[in-house]
Amino acid sequence: MHQPGKRTLLALALLVLAAPAALAQTEAPKPEDNFVTQKMFQNRVFDVKNRDPLSLVRVLLPLTSGFRGATVSANPEFRTISVRDFPENIAVIEEAIRRLDTPEPARPAVEFRVYFLIGSNDEAAPARYPAELSDAVRQLQSTLGNKNFNLIGSQIVRSKEGRGANTNKGVADIKMPNDTPANKSPVYYDYVMQGVTLDGAPGQARVQIEDFVMNLKVPLWLGAEKLVYESVGFRNPVSLREGERVVAGTTSIADKNVVVVLTASTMK
Repeated sequence: MHQPGKRTLLALALLVLAAPAALAQTEAPKPEDNFVTQKMFQNRVFDVKNRDPLSLVRVLLPLTSGFRGATVSANPEFRTISVRDFPENIAVIEEAIRRLDTPEPARPAVEFRVYFLIGSNDEAAPARYPAELSDAVRQLQSTLGNKNFNLIGSQIVRSKEGRGANTNKGVADIKMPNDTPANKSPVYYDYVMQGVTLDGAPGQARVQIEDFVMNLKVPLWLGAEKLVYESVGFRNPVSLREGERVVAGTTSIADKNVVVVLTASTMK
């Protein structure tokens, strides 16, 4: 009568032992995080011949698979783009580079002439400036109220369309009032033209400067053997047609006004 009970207990024990093994067989194996990047991705390096690799990468990024480990990066020094992704994504990126890496259309260069004028009410000050600035000077006399204007410097700056900056700096021929160490110290200047664009055909184009920034460092005598430099200047957008002379901006130094006049012409 006890034999069936023993057999029942033995069967139950075997079922308990077999359950973990059965569960282990039914559980799906966890995928490795790096399985895709190790087993299915490929690498390619593309040479860039015409365009900026960094600019191209911004266009190519949405074409990647988005899987962990997929990358597209640029090397401006070697002008290359490196891609790691599925073969089909690499093929799409290759076709995109082929279509986008083409020579940029030729655009004319722009030549700016930058004139620095200083206006004062000093009757003894000479009125010296190029004849082509006569109309601009008459307008400045009416607007600013200065009797005399004198050219204190001029430069030629060549630029092209784009977000790049054109800079220049030097020493201005400006004397501070009164016989102090400030009067014997130089006035420094620098200016930046940022973001030049052309609208229209060469010879009749309107030239836009997104940002013209002028800065002068002026010596100030505070007494007690103390000389300091203070910055003055302006920041404006400028728009002008070829051959037109426009005032880019003005700033004041003591009882004088410093004026920047611009003219532009396109060049092939």
